[in-house]
Amino acid sequence: MTSFKTIFGIDLRSLALFRIGLAILIMVDLISRARDLEAFYTDEGVLTRSASMGYASDFRWSIYWASGSEWFVVLLFIVAFLVAFLLLIGFRSRLMAFISWIFLLSIMNRNAVLGAGGDSLLTVMCFWAILLPIGARFSIDSALNRRYQTEPNAEPTSHNYFSVVSVGALLQVMYLYFFTSILKTGDEWRVTMDAAYYAVHLDQMATIFGIWIRDFPALLTFGTYFVWYLEIVAIFLVFSPIFHVPLRLFILALLIAMHTTFFLALHIVLFPFIDFMSLSLLIPGICWSWVARINDRSKRKDITIFFDEDCGFCKKTCLILRSFLLPESVKILPAQKNPDIYPIMERENSWVLRDHKGGLHTHWNAVQYLFRVSILFRPIGTVMGLKPVLKAGNRLYGWIANNRATMGQITERFLPYREVKEQATWFENGLGLSTLYIVTYYNIAGIPQWNIKYPKHVSAIAQTLRLDQRWDMFAPYPFKFSQMPVIEGKTRGGEIVDVYRMTFDEPIRTYPTLLSADFKNYRWRKYLGRISSTKNTQILSGYGDYLCRQWNKSPDVPKDKQLAIFTIEFERLRNMPNYQEPVPSTISVWTHWCFKEFAIK
Repeated sequence: MTSFKTIFGIDLRSLALFRIGLAILIMVDLISRARDLEAFYTDEGVLTRSASMGYASDFRWSIYWASGSEWFVVLLFIVAFLVAFLLLIGFRSRLMAFISWIFLLSIMNRNAVLGAGGDSLLTVMCFWAILLPIGARFSIDSALNRRYQTEPNAEPTSHNYFSVVSVGALLQVMYLYFFTSILKTGDEWRVTMDAAYYAVHLDQMATIFGIWIRDFPALLTFGTYFVWYLEIVAIFLVFSPIFHVPLRLFILALLIAMHTTFFLALHIVLFPFIDFMSLSLLIPGICWSWVARINDRSKRKDITIFFDEDCGFCKKTCLILRSFLLPESVKILPAQKNPDIYPIMERENSWVLRDHKGGLHTHWNAVQYLFRVSILFRPIGTVMGLKPVLKAGNRLYGWIANNRATMGQITERFLPYREVKEQATWFENGLGLSTLYIVTYYNIAGIPQWNIKYPKHVSAIAQTLRLDQRWDMFAPYPFKFSQMPVIEGKTRGGEIVDVYRMTFDEPIRTYPTLLSADFKNYRWRKYLGRISSTKNTQILSGYGDYLCRQWNKSPDVPKDKQLAIFTIEFERLRNMPNYQEPVPSTISVWTHWCFKEFAIK
């Protein structure tokens, strides 16, 4: 029987992978959103700040509400990206996670119309990261742990981390699957078992693979069984005290296979990768022991690095390089203590690296050698060995070597040795317990058939911190309508135009071969899907005003070619069971005029 502490503990190396995945996803998400920065996050876009505040609940807040100017939003994006990069390399990891969480919830609240399950999960897991020792391994924080200040070759402590926070974070990961299975109450999931059939028939979401797999009804039925039952049992098998490691690895493999299939069949972009990031917390320590055995080969473990004892910057650089490139067993020693190495350091004005065969490396060549023998960074090491890069690298190294004193002052100020706590304090445990209570209550109360109301304190805290969550992806049943936006407009001169595609052609009302590719990107697909069902006039008029501005903003547009009035419609196909012919319909959502004289009387 595996102990409770082992089942609900997290390996510190898994936490490092979680931190890296979190940071990369935040950066990718920012790059993705930046393509539509003006449209979705400024006052010139589809939702002004006043409309955004009106759409949000009383407990929402956003730093993006401070200004609707494009320059301000660009500045926030840049700062958020830089913070995420610092989180990636593990510099003040938990502080960077806190700041990243502020940016994540702020951007979600700025335009909640775009909100998706992946955004919620990314924000929630970022909050848990604040409470976890995510910088304890494979980071600048761990490299400059205060214990290495006096003894750079101190033995590493245990990799196991257990606390109330670890229990809460792991349960949060599995809540996604357990509660979404409970919410899937439709016959499509429990009787006819054709939920997967309907999912891949959503033309606005289906990929080429998703369209291809429609021809295999038995496989789609199996997929429905597989997804629903896996989501139900996963939480119990992952935390099983019997055959703990084999069962956990088995379930992780199945969940990864499930999300990979989702990614291949449907345009859900980052959501599977956000799930992978969350699931990384469940990787047991034995997996890292396997990786360590591969990494602990003589060409890496038997390297010795010699540094100038009088150069604090040099020592810190060696510690950081070891943390990212080499096993923890690699020795870092002062050159002054070795009579054979010290003269070489003095003569070359360089650190000295001795490889596993006794060969010596100095200057940029030593840096390049470390990257070349690293498992993860070997490609970078190969590039660093190219003649032009090698020449530039040696010049850079020479400049740094000649300015070690200045570099030492800079690192003393911005890269000091700090205590890295690897166990939770009573305050962190208390906060973790409170967070677990909030998210558990919120998930339970979100089940309609249980008819449990949200207490005000739970609702207020959850919404303020963006811990409110409802994992209702394709629940209670999959959406059954394929739909294509059609925006037919009329110019001042009476010409019929296609406002959706911003052309002077007549609107297209027939489905293309691959409808999902007809959308600009995932965010626009999500936004237009919400437009098709919303009754909120602020959202509809905001989109209408945006389209007017986009068409008429050019001073070169002749007056008779200016957009005057248009109607937002959707050509729908209701997907029928058993491959029956879909039923077409047209829904009219909103009529908008760009000039008062064209207002409908």
